[in-house]
Amino acid sequence: MLLCFLISLMLLLQLVSPGWARLPGYAAIHTMLEILSIAMSLLVAVMAWFRTDSSRPLRVLAVGFAVIAALDTLHTVSYALLPAFVTTNTPQKAIVLWLGARAMVALAILCMLLPPPQQRRAIPLLWLYGALVAVLGVGLYGRLPVLYQPGSGLTALKIALEWLLVGGYLLLAFRVHRAQQSIFAGQWLTAGLLVLAFGELFFCFYQLVDDVANGLGHVFKVIGQGFFLRGVIETRLLQPYQQLTVEKTAHEEARNRLHALVSGAPLGILVVDQDGRIVSSNPAAEQLFHAAPGALDGGHIDQLVPSALRGAHRQHHSDYHAAASVRRMSERQQVTAERCDGSQFHASVELAPLHWGQHAYVLAFVSDISVQVQQTSQLQWLALNDELTGLPNRHATIQQLDASLQQCPRGALLLCNIDALGRINQVFGHDSGDALLVASSQRLQGLLHPDEQLTRLQGDSFAVLMPGQRQPLPRAQQLLEAFAAPFVLPGGIELQAGARAGYCRYPEDGDQPGQLLQHAEMAMTAAKRSISTPVVAFSDCEPARTRRWLQLAGQMALALQQQQFSMVYQPRVRLRDGSVAGFEALLRWQAAEGAISPGEFIPVAEETGFILRLGRWTLDQAIAQRAAWQRDGYQVGRMAINLSPRQLGDAGLQDWLLQSCQRHGVAPAQLELEITETAAMENLQWALPVLQQLRGLGLHLALDDFGTGYSSLAYLQQLPVSVLKIDLAFVRNLDREEGRAVARTIITLAQQLACNTVAEGVETPAQQAWLLANGCDEMQGFLEARPLPPAAVADYLRGKS
Repeated sequence: MLLCFLISLMLLLQLVSPGWARLPGYAAIHTMLEILSIAMSLLVAVMAWFRTDSSRPLRVLAVGFAVIAALDTLHTVSYALLPAFVTTNTPQKAIVLWLGARAMVALAILCMLLPPPQQRRAIPLLWLYGALVAVLGVGLYGRLPVLYQPGSGLTALKIALEWLLVGGYLLLAFRVHRAQQSIFAGQWLTAGLLVLAFGELFFCFYQLVDDVANGLGHVFKVIGQGFFLRGVIETRLLQPYQQLTVEKTAHEEARNRLHALVSGAPLGILVVDQDGRIVSSNPAAEQLFHAAPGALDGGHIDQLVPSALRGAHRQHHSDYHAAASVRRMSERQQVTAERCDGSQFHASVELAPLHWGQHAYVLAFVSDISVQVQQTSQLQWLALNDELTGLPNRHATIQQLDASLQQCPRGALLLCNIDALGRINQVFGHDSGDALLVASSQRLQGLLHPDEQLTRLQGDSFAVLMPGQRQPLPRAQQLLEAFAAPFVLPGGIELQAGARAGYCRYPEDGDQPGQLLQHAEMAMTAAKRSISTPVVAFSDCEPARTRRWLQLAGQMALALQQQQFSMVYQPRVRLRDGSVAGFEALLRWQAAEGAISPGEFIPVAEETGFILRLGRWTLDQAIAQRAAWQRDGYQVGRMAINLSPRQLGDAGLQDWLLQSCQRHGVAPAQLELEITETAAMENLQWALPVLQQLRGLGLHLALDDFGTGYSSLAYLQQLPVSVLKIDLAFVRNLDREEGRAVARTIITLAQQLACNTVAEGVETPAQQAWLLANGCDEMQGFLEARPLPPAAVADYLRGKS
């Protein structure tokens, strides 16, 4: 553009000098230049009109250049050196049509700069303008002011009009240049306007209609029109072609990425048609089914289904396609699949509909979940069995006891405790203690009657269910004979281990599994304390227990009124960086005669129903404390609060919790309610809707003492929990392989359920290091801090920061 300007300036300086030369054969030259210009205008008009978008500026440009082509055609045939067209051809006639066409260029581009509504109204005005100029130029040019005097040249009016065009072109060029990012072919319009502006300068100075200045002006006009055409060609041809090329390249890249994605996907992917034929498969599917590359394609999907299941699968497939428009594709499901070599495996299959053109397919995502199924089976077994002895565990004991109560109305429950197992572990090591437990279980099993069942409750305690037993004392003494002979342990260790037992009878001492276990444990505890009596019946220790129960039950309401209950808070920290993740709120009772253990007064509160009132007080205290820390600017994370099974049955709990949060200004998401695994599973039918409602309020839910219960994994997946708390019994056993195996399994399960894991009772750096290395998220315990009164929490937090 700068080069054009310099050339034009040089030519202008030469042309303003007097003495213009005439061009021989100028009529032909003029006609040729005009035809070239007209052709360019028509190309601009046609290419701008037949567009693929709905751009209003392009339509304005198309109309404008169509009018320009028409006026330039009239100008060409009206040239003074050509035969008459309609009226006599004179310089006046040609100049009127020339000026009208040149002004049309400015008007068309000016209309392109208008807002869209005004552009729409400008189109008919452009047509009207063209018609008016044509009528004036062809028929009424003689009535217009004189623009050219033969012999003397241009009139002052003609020169003024040309300068007006020059100024208009320059102003438009400046305006278009500033707006070229938002206007059609802005840079080319700017260039064309500048060239036309300099070209119009020649028409300010020529003297003859066939001199050099006139000819150069037409040359500049053709060049300017060429810039306009170049802009249209770039916008309507080159840019779309380039865009098409870019899109084609992007399409190829997307297809290659998709191919790479499918080929590299870890899941097996199968595309199956309506006839059950495999249309396509990825390498992961071929590896999954032990197939050679390409061997699955073209085969029937039934070949991947065990023969015993193929009939049902074929029927399911046909039923789906028979009503595909109204049936939904099945969700992820677990199936048994068959590899090409005949071996079978557990597979997770998720189906999705796929449409290619007019054809419908099914997209199957397949993964091998044999390891997960094995882990699930192991967890299900661990949920009901003791890993060391293989005996049923505490929760299986409850199930068996419940079944026994229904089948046999009378019987006895015996609990047997090995003496000094802790001392044996300290002196000879845990391996020796474990060997003693296994040997003890084998001896006891050898003495069982066919209808009796042996289970391991915990640690050093076994339980024997004796349905129909009316004489439990002599039977208990017989079973204790299992400990009469010394035990020979690995390493040649020989030792004598004694045992003590307590029992209760049903229905005399209770008719519920939990109640009978509690009573048998009380009897066993009494036997352990007794010096002379190795076997104690519950009936022999019941009076003292009843007096204590009545004492606690009678004091609770007054204790709450006298503010004997208080709250302490144990920190919960993130293992990855030691930052505070939250606090667990714990209830304490400081009575006049001394502190009363929660393990003693909580069961009494549960049995009397006072737990509902006490539980709400505990919740409100914890929420208020969370709000106070928040006001003081402490970052304390979530406040975890225990919920008892009785509280889950509190019909007004949800509304009360929401009101308490609003009253104290605490968001529900800042609270975490802990329920024990046993409470959730034993009351699943009515507890599940309550838990879902609590989660719907925004509260987080945690499953406490996880691993000690007998959760069915299918039911566990239904619980809306986000935290699993590893029971301290497993944390304490992390120094043994079986303890580590259980903890590792729980962490893996939590990860599969998208839950955080919190280890309870962490007391040593070794436990902390193992938990961190194996993916546990958080911990709490004496290693970090004991439960703290509210005043001490501030000091703790300042120390952490």
